[in-house]
Amino acid sequence: MFHNFNSHKTTSPSPPAPARLNKSCSECTRRKVKCDGGHPCSSCTYYKLSHLCSYRQRNKRNAVSKSTLDEVSERLRLRTDILERLFPGTPVDELIGKSRDELLGILRLNSIPEVVAGELSSRPVDDPEVADDSAQVSENGETNADRQWDESRHQPPVLQAGDDINAINLATDHHRRSYLGVTSISAILRAVFRLCPSAKQRVAEQAKRWSENPIQPQPVPFLSGDLSTQLSKEQRCIDFYFEHVHPIIPMLDEDDFRASYSLGQRRDPGWLGLLNMVITIGSIASGSDTLHEQYYEQARTFLDLDSFGAGNLESLQALCLLGGLYLHYRNAPNMAYAVLGAAHRVAIALGLHRESRRRNTNTITTQGDAPPTRVNRLETRRRTWWSLFCLDTWASMTLGRPTCGRWEATTMDTLLPSLMTEDDHMALSLCASARFCLTCNRIQNRFAQFNRLTISEAVAFDQELQAWWTSLPLILRSPANSPLRLTIAREFMRSRYLNIRLILMRSLILYLTHSRIQKAQLSTEELQIIETCRIVASEAIDSIALYWTPNRIHVWNSAWYLFQACMVPLLSIVIESSRSEPSTESLTSSRASLVKALETFSEMKPWMRASDRGPDIVAAIYEAIIGEAEGAGRTPSQDGDSNFFGWYDEQLTFGTELDWGSFLIDEDFQGALFATQ
Repeated sequence: MFHNFNSHKTTSPSPPAPARLNKSCSECTRRKVKCDGGHPCSSCTYYKLSHLCSYRQRNKRNAVSKSTLDEVSERLRLRTDILERLFPGTPVDELIGKSRDELLGILRLNSIPEVVAGELSSRPVDDPEVADDSAQVSENGETNADRQWDESRHQPPVLQAGDDINAINLATDHHRRSYLGVTSISAILRAVFRLCPSAKQRVAEQAKRWSENPIQPQPVPFLSGDLSTQLSKEQRCIDFYFEHVHPIIPMLDEDDFRASYSLGQRRDPGWLGLLNMVITIGSIASGSDTLHEQYYEQARTFLDLDSFGAGNLESLQALCLLGGLYLHYRNAPNMAYAVLGAAHRVAIALGLHRESRRRNTNTITTQGDAPPTRVNRLETRRRTWWSLFCLDTWASMTLGRPTCGRWEATTMDTLLPSLMTEDDHMALSLCASARFCLTCNRIQNRFAQFNRLTISEAVAFDQELQAWWTSLPLILRSPANSPLRLTIAREFMRSRYLNIRLILMRSLILYLTHSRIQKAQLSTEELQIIETCRIVASEAIDSIALYWTPNRIHVWNSAWYLFQACMVPLLSIVIESSRSEPSTESLTSSRASLVKALETFSEMKPWMRASDRGPDIVAAIYEAIIGEAEGAGRTPSQDGDSNFFGWYDEQLTFGTELDWGSFLIDEDFQGALFATQ
């Protein structure tokens, strides 16, 4: 009878106490009757609801002190108040999930009419921050009421040489400015001048020197009385037009045009206006400096206000050449913008925006069943419409202005040009340009909106542009596979493609500049955008240096796109120089691109206009940036009048007293962009 202590077993730790259950089952609680706590309870057994008898686990209650609740409530109230002031009229739930760029866009839309407008109305008129903005970034220090320009022929030579879109205006009139957006050159030059004030001073000094010694206009002789000599000149200009200009905008029926000219029987104003404009543009392609003035004077007699009272295809084509090409050559881009707008209305009035149901054929086989003259006339209408569309789109790339319904798929259905023969390279080129301009039209429309372009939108547009380029046949991309007559049209297409990609990328960089985003705050996507912009700019400079041809039409446009591309390495050097540890690779690459560009400008000089100042602008800014004060001698073009260069959009104004304060706001902004913290 001994107690066996070995029989005592080691027990494991007791499990945690089960969670407390309600004393009443869920069914009795629902019916509000007494429950005896059984499993099942007697009540559920009586009513034959045993399968529903269950006991709900009690939830643990966390008591919150009144002081904590009051503190959290006050913090929530303050944050809600801030959100309501930033986004008036926008429910907070709608802001959930939006990116930073999307929130900034909503903030801008909401703040302009209510907050900013009220704030600006209470400021004095001469407050520099009241400056109206040509777009989100391109502030120019003046109100809408002050916008005006004068591009008439009656200006003094020093005024005719410059304009607010195509060049830095050296006139003393500080109000010669029109509405421009963030895609303009003025925006990127402003960023350069903010980061490098010496560049601003250097350009101003050059501008004064040029304005003090302008080129006097050459006398324009009247047309010779010798009819045979005159006809010989005209025939030569017509040949140059169809050789160098027609492949770019093939809206004329060459055979029909030459036949009408040879007969010499037509005297209707529309035909005479078109004939004189063709000779005017052709004389420029031929290299003549004065002949275009003579024929332009003749064309003006047929392209006056009365010409809009008699609509016809020939007068419309003359307006296309006038507003799409010649007025830009004369440094009258706002006049050109207005003329193309009027031409667009004339085209719609002629019904060119709609495809007739009787002419919905788009193949050579089907077209062969119709009379050749009828097919040619219908095809000419199509090509005229798309040539007008392309001219207007190309000229508006760097304006930042609304598209004004240039193309609306819901109301316009004109088919793309058809290939009349298997080797109809002109139609193939125009079709490619039209597809490109349809994308550019959407890009321009997006830039004209109030909210800023987002990175995702820019990347999507860029991918669409690259897909368009890779889809082109080799005949439009490769010099080895392209006929000689398509040389200028092919290279224009390449330059425009690279230029619109540059505009997309550099505009995002300017947004960052305007927002004073530090380098450490840049996302991976933003850094990639900056790098892509540098690569595209280098590719544009390389391609222009490699493929430009000694022809005034080609050089005129190539030099303009080359100037656009130079702005990116200039800005890149300024940015890297402002950092404590600049990237040697980036600086070396940018400087190499600029040196190549300046060498190309120098080679182009014999075929450039006397008023072209693009090389001087690039050289002046580059020398100021790298601190080479001793380089103040000759720049690529020493001779010339007071205009910098045609076909780049700038709205800086230089007068007897340079009022930079009214143009460059935020003067204290030095090196904020991408500066190391």
